Amino acid sequence: MTAQKLFALLLSLVFLHATVGLATAQEKKVANPCAANPCAAKPAMKAKTAEGTVKSVSATTLVVEGKDKKEWSFTISGAVAEAAKKLKAGDTVSISYTEANGKMMAGKITAKAAKMEKKAVNPCAAKNPCAAKKH
Repeated sequence: MTAQKLFALLLSLVFLHATVGLATAQEKKVANPCAANPCAAKPAMKAKTAEGTVKSVSATTLVVEGKDKKEWSFTISGAVAEAAKKLKAGDTVSISYTEANGKMMAGKITAKAAKMEKKAVNPCAAKNPCAAKKH
């Protein structure tokens, strides 16, 4: 073999090695990392809250009216349904819920204490200094 043929063969091998190295070094870029693993867990749904007055309670549904007179119907089950049995129409509640498939699923129901109205204080009522003295 001549030196030119040996040089051409060596140059071809170097070029081939470099091309194979570049091809294996490239990575596939995935636009959505979750798409690569369809079995990956989905992110948890964000809980929302609502406050209002109980309109009605059944074994599977709780209807609440908000301050703006809008009514919400929540699906209840399990421990939430058990807690809802203690509620009655007119009770003020706060509800933590999630939305799935067009339904609002109640996760936690908290009954609010009824606000007591303060009675006007009459300074004359305590000692009655305003009343005429009887002799």
